[in-house]
Amino acid sequence: MVRSVTEDEIEAAEADVDRVEGKREHAEVKRQAIEMQQEGLVLQLALIDGQRFDALERLRDVQRQLETFELEVYDINASIHTLNEGLAVQTKNLVRRVRSLYKAGRTPVFETILRANSFADALDRLDVLQRVLDRNLAGIEKLQMTRHEVQLRTVDLQARRIRVKELQAEASTIEVELAQRAQEYHDLIFGAERKHAELTADIHGFEAEAAAITHRVAVLRDIRQLELGELDRQRRVQEIREANREVAGEIANGSDLVSAGPYIWPLSGFITTEFFLPGPGYFGHYGIDIANAIYTPIHAANDAIVLEVGYAVDGNRHASYGMMVILAHSQSEETLYAHLDDVDLLPPVAAGQFASRGQTIGYVGVTGFTTGPHLHFECRVNGMPLDRRIVLGY
Repeated sequence: MVRSVTEDEIEAAEADVDRVEGKREHAEVKRQAIEMQQEGLVLQLALIDGQRFDALERLRDVQRQLETFELEVYDINASIHTLNEGLAVQTKNLVRRVRSLYKAGRTPVFETILRANSFADALDRLDVLQRVLDRNLAGIEKLQMTRHEVQLRTVDLQARRIRVKELQAEASTIEVELAQRAQEYHDLIFGAERKHAELTADIHGFEAEAAAITHRVAVLRDIRQLELGELDRQRRVQEIREANREVAGEIANGSDLVSAGPYIWPLSGFITTEFFLPGPGYFGHYGIDIANAIYTPIHAANDAIVLEVGYAVDGNRHASYGMMVILAHSQSEETLYAHLDDVDLLPPVAAGQFASRGQTIGYVGVTGFTTGPHLHFECRVNGMPLDRRIVLGY
């Protein structure tokens, strides 16, 4: 016997399905939102890529400027070194000349002129002194200009070194900015992908849970259907038993089923299947199966009117009872004869005809669901199947 399953239990399981399905739909909405966000990230990433490209271009430009300035600093350092060397030489020469003038300065200029042998010699001496003085003055002026140039170059060098430091700082800033952009790119992409994967896993989990609960609901419904079917079977069996007891009681009290006389066996032979009621897991058998040779005549069990002659399923000789004859013995009593031959010896009666007890109404055949020639014989009162022992005896 299957266990009892209530409709409330099935409804609770279905509510669980709805609850899990709601979670799945909620996760699906979130996943769609993430997918839309990812589409938006494509634009953001394009912007970030553009910014990264601009930053790389600025970095390349700064690096080019830095290389240029470093070369210029190198050239300025070299020129300052050369100027300093020249300045040292000029200073040394000037000092030597100044010393010479200092020594020569101990003799008065007029004395030098007066020592001249002639006026022309005096003029020559005076011209020499003037040239020496001019050369010394020119040397001093050149020395001053060189020193001034060195000072200018030094200031320029300091300015360029400051610019180099600025460019180095700018390059570092750009590199930091590029690193930040790359991190933003990583965070946006991988964050969205991770969230999308998590939601997808949740959705798959909810789908699996919903499928499991749905399967459980189906199992519960099957159990419920089996239970209801068992209840219907038990009710049907009880009705048949009561009908059989009622008819058996009438016969025991001396009341025949029909006024024409008692029922007779429609066919002699070996009983292969008895009458039995349905039980758990199997159908009932509401008649008896009597095996005999094919084409053996089958007789009416009692006086009757022929109700029907033909296939149980129209046009299909292999289905169900195959070829059959149904006889009405009274307003409440019927007998059924199934698996009759339909090829060589068709039933010799037709619907509406009168058939007397013992009259041939058909022949043993193999139509319908059957594994060999036999007659399936049923008795019914008010539509209820009767055990053949009640109407036929043993």
